[in-house]
Amino acid sequence: ARWVFLRAVATMKGICVRRVSVMFATSFLLLFSNCQAVVLQGRVEQPQTLKLHQLPVVDKACPHCCYHGEKEVPCLDVEQCAKNGPAHGKYAIAMSFVGRPKDQMLPYIKSMQAASKLANNADLLMVMMKSDSKHMTAYQKELFQNHSVKLVDVDWDTPPKMKGYKEGGWCGHQDFIRLHVLGMEGYDAIAYYDTDIEFQGDISPVLKCAASGKFLSTNGGVGEPLNVGFFALKPDKRLFQAALNFALDANFSTKTSWGEMGWAPAGGYFIGGECGQGFWYALFYKSGGAAHKALHSVGLSSVDAAQIDRCIWNYQTSYMCKKDLDCSRVRVHHKPTRKTNARTECQKLAFQEHH
Repeated sequence: ARWVFLRAVATMKGICVRRVSVMFATSFLLLFSNCQAVVLQGRVEQPQTLKLHQLPVVDKACPHCCYHGEKEVPCLDVEQCAKNGPAHGKYAIAMSFVGRPKDQMLPYIKSMQAASKLANNADLLMVMMKSDSKHMTAYQKELFQNHSVKLVDVDWDTPPKMKGYKEGGWCGHQDFIRLHVLGMEGYDAIAYYDTDIEFQGDISPVLKCAASGKFLSTNGGVGEPLNVGFFALKPDKRLFQAALNFALDANFSTKTSWGEMGWAPAGGYFIGGECGQGFWYALFYKSGGAAHKALHSVGLSSVDAAQIDRCIWNYQTSYMCKKDLDCSRVRVHHKPTRKTNARTECQKLAFQEHH
């Protein structure tokens, strides 16, 4: 009776509740607002299947969201581009974590596993500093194992001797560790996603498109021309080395951004400009100057970079999205991470009325 009562109360409050019996027939209750994982006395529940949609992609869900160089450009048609990629490629979905490991490192792992399944069983990778991963608990290791997450240990989270390094509370550590993804050869394509991203639809077109040689990203939800929470590419160690060379050579300035490449298409400084968001855009989407020097140093003349529709492939609030956007067409939901009352805002699955 107590279990029924608790389940009813939790249901009314929109909380996911599950009961698991362990040794000696003892029952434990666990409450989670996102219904993504269940923790039990240091043990992890086996993953459950979540079905992602494959509805037609909305055309121009964000009419003015894509940039290249110093101007706005049309967003790349991902599905058309995907036709140039391998039908059954070897793919990976990567993420990263900086700092002491937490039990909640994988809040949307169930959706990530579903995305992996649709992408020819893509590998799931977690990039962490060796000095951080050595503190993983037995529970955290079991979490990775049960959800088929492969740990990728690295030696640094910011390129050694980079000119633009800042002391103190700087976002560079959490941003620049993901540079390691650039050189992870052996995959036809890798897509990097922040851990607060929830997959709601099939992302295999993104991976197939990237496998054709495109470097993909989106703009951000507060006016920044690039959001470093997502990018996809065909890994290339030359590109990784070019990024390291750029870090060694290009300093950061609030007036001229990285390597004096300028802030355009933004009118000036944008959020994250001093970290990955400014660095990524300067290196991959600008031409000439320090970016060309870094690419030329490894035998590359340029990067075949393009941006894709943020309101479909990396949703970050309704900012700039068309007013009548059908939220059921969103493939990847980044922000907001909490339920909002705005009628025009697309929500995480747990906060959707029909879910």
